[in-house]
Amino acid sequence: MGSAAAQIARALGADTVYGTVGSSDKAEYAKRFGYDAVFPREDFLGAVRDATGGRGVDVVLDPVGGPMRLASLEVLAPFGRVAFYGEAARHPDLNLPLLPLWKNNRALTGYNIGDVSRRAPDLLRTHGLAALGLVASGSGHIDVTDILPLAAAAQAHERMQAGRNVGKTLLAV
Repeated sequence: MGSAAAQIARALGADTVYGTVGSSDKAEYAKRFGYDAVFPREDFLGAVRDATGGRGVDVVLDPVGGPMRLASLEVLAPFGRVAFYGEAARHPDLNLPLLPLWKNNRALTGYNIGDVSRRAPDLLRTHGLAALGLVASGSGHIDVTDILPLAAAAQAHERMQAGRNVGKTLLAV
């Protein structure tokens, strides 16, 4: 999702886009998609503070969850927001203190594609067509790095769980 997120952010007019990676060997690959800088996930809190001169960022997209979600709240600029759309790390749900959100003018929001598809399918269609429009116009690129037979689906999932995948893996049916 990170490669798509950077491209969409640029298409929507973001001046500066930072990213995180689970392992530093993926940083150079990630920069190809429009990031100004890419930080190792475990160091991103300090790195974002340094990169922004302490101001923080306007938006954090969080698919990881757990401690990363809490840290993301700390790097927000005034009126910044964390938008989470997954729980890749499978941490237990967080109990968040709400007063710091209010006192620092910060927000937390979620995006769940399953819920949108059930309750607002026309909106989901609009989102999907907008994203595909970026690809069709050449403003976005989906980097397919591997095509495996359907019989190798378990292998593809193991790679993703271990964080060894780079780019998109397709299963040929």
